[in-house]
Amino acid sequence: MEASASDSTPDDRRFYDLHFREGPARGIILRYRDSGMRLSPAGMEWYAEGERRFTDYSTIDAVRLQTGHIPKSGYFGTCEITFRNGRNVTIGSLDKWGSPDGERLDDYAEFVQDFHGHLSDEDRRRIRFEAGGSAFRHAFGTVAVILGGLMFVVLPLGLLLYTGEAKALFILVGGAAFIIPAVRTLKRNTPRTYDPHHLDEDLFPHT
Repeated sequence: MEASASDSTPDDRRFYDLHFREGPARGIILRYRDSGMRLSPAGMEWYAEGERRFTDYSTIDAVRLQTGHIPKSGYFGTCEITFRNGRNVTIGSLDKWGSPDGERLDDYAEFVQDFHGHLSDEDRRRIRFEAGGSAFRHAFGTVAVILGGLMFVVLPLGLLLYTGEAKALFILVGGAAFIIPAVRTLKRNTPRTYDPHHLDEDLFPHT
């Protein structure tokens, strides 16, 4: 990533109080220590471990948007930006502990829209715009959802019809509350490319 002095003034920069991580968007984060992303016509600016980072949009090679859901916590979104030198920065709507933060969903959506709005026509032709996870992760998620549906929905439903016990009904309701968001998230994260001119609602976290 190239560092450079920004020609923009404070008036044309917009600040987003979103947590981010440098490096690939994989693995578990116990705590996000860095937050704050600025966008301007000149480029992107952020501070990591106290050091300033700045890059213009011409250094971007790929963008990947994903959404996720954590049971009993809510939905979240991530925007992974890969630069030509192979480095990454991933901006998300999670709080500093890595949990969904409903108060950041609007800021995250505005960041994603603002970011795409700053890209030139040349940038949009050059950059790879991808949505969802890898084909392997999607296949693994599909198998997990099917197994979960059989165990927590189909089996309790069969027990309910056969025995009429209230316990089976409780398991069925609890299972449905877990499986339905998982199915929605899986559908939204189908591996695909997207049009940077038209960001559809499945690219953003929502219920």
